[in-house]
Amino acid sequence: MKAVLEYWPSLAYGLWVTVSVAFCIILGAALGALILGPLRLSKTPVIRVSSILLIEFIRGPSALVLLFWVFYVLPLIRGMPQLSPLAASILVLSLDGAVYGAEIVRAGIQAVHRGQTDACHALGLSRIQSLTKVVLPQALSQIVPGFGSLARDMIKWTSIVSFVGVQDVLYVANNIRNQTFESATVFCLVAAVYWILCLFCAAAFRALESVLPLNRALRAARVPVQVAPDATALAGAAQ
Repeated sequence: MKAVLEYWPSLAYGLWVTVSVAFCIILGAALGALILGPLRLSKTPVIRVSSILLIEFIRGPSALVLLFWVFYVLPLIRGMPQLSPLAASILVLSLDGAVYGAEIVRAGIQAVHRGQTDACHALGLSRIQSLTKVVLPQALSQIVPGFGSLARDMIKWTSIVSFVGVQDVLYVANNIRNQTFESATVFCLVAAVYWILCLFCAAAFRALESVLPLNRALRAARVPVQVAPDATALAGAAQ
């Protein structure tokens, strides 16, 4: 254990890289899901079918295969850029998270009663206004818990970025293991790091759930109402 702790600066750097990648891909996946989810429900057949094909195309192969394809194969195509290992990793994992998150967003939107949308149309709101101002704020109470579970999985997905040379905590741990030959100690430490990161992620999404407008309204509705005393009770108290 002492030999492993001598490499703590490298471990700290690897942890910083892992946290940075996790934050970027969760944010990117959330933005992508909020775009793809409504497109998945579009009334325009071309948009709806295109979004379904894109989701199934990205969701089909594993994230590691997509990462290898973007990093190693894509630059072989004329005119395609050579992405850095970090950029390729963030792009692929964000897209992979977005297509899974899109189904969560779709289910959340469909959970909102159709009467809400009809009421918006009756008031003259456009589809975009209805979605952003009425439907999504209510759907978030369904979307956020599901996306919280996906975010914890995405933290664990970051372990594959070491395969293209990103110096995350797993990449650093492998180097330390090769130098100290303490496999059990190193990988127990890595497992503890991912466990703690997932705990922090779960706590963050629980805090986010508590401040959602619909959840706050439901909590307020459950607060017992103070009944005002009637005139007879007041007269008796005065005597």
